[in-house]
Amino acid sequence: MKKLIAMTAFLALVGLEAISQVPAGFQKATITLANNETVEGAIKDGGIAKGTVQFVAASGSKKSYSAAELNALTVNGENYLALSNDFYKVLVNGKASLLQKQSDNSGKMLFNGSEASVATTTEGKIGEWYLLTASNGDLHLLGKKNFDAVLTNALTDCPAFLADLKAKTFAYEQLTQAVVKYNQCK
Repeated sequence: MKKLIAMTAFLALVGLEAISQVPAGFQKATITLANNETVEGAIKDGGIAKGTVQFVAASGSKKSYSAAELNALTVNGENYLALSNDFYKVLVNGKASLLQKQSDNSGKMLFNGSEASVATTTEGKIGEWYLLTASNGDLHLLGKKNFDAVLTNALTDCPAFLADLKAKTFAYEQLTQAVVKYNQCK
């Protein structure tokens, strides 16, 4: 009887270890559903770029999620937001966030039960930069030609930051530093 109990306990521990391991071809992830429920598990490699993630919950259940069905996800410590039917990597987080577009679902069919609709997304391509303002939730495409005008119009509540923009302190390649500086403004 003692051997049976010991064997059962051993098999239970081995089973729990197997469930907690990330399957091959997947990465450890946490998703936040549209209803703000958080679920831990793993997503299949490459899903973010395709605009739909294959998710395996810690419980073992599997499901595909489009960006329209999620608010956010964290993959191996990196944060992503699901906005306007696409995934965006969070590079700077704060009262202004700097994001980089990771998917393009424009024109793809989305299904809500049996009802289908065509996805509309933001302008811009994968890899481009966006500014998300916490005050109003606006998402702005930042290009080389318009970044200073977008930052000037969207981030008006910090005179020191605006003075730096006017003095051309920041180049397009320094967007991260610019948004960090704005977020440090009191």
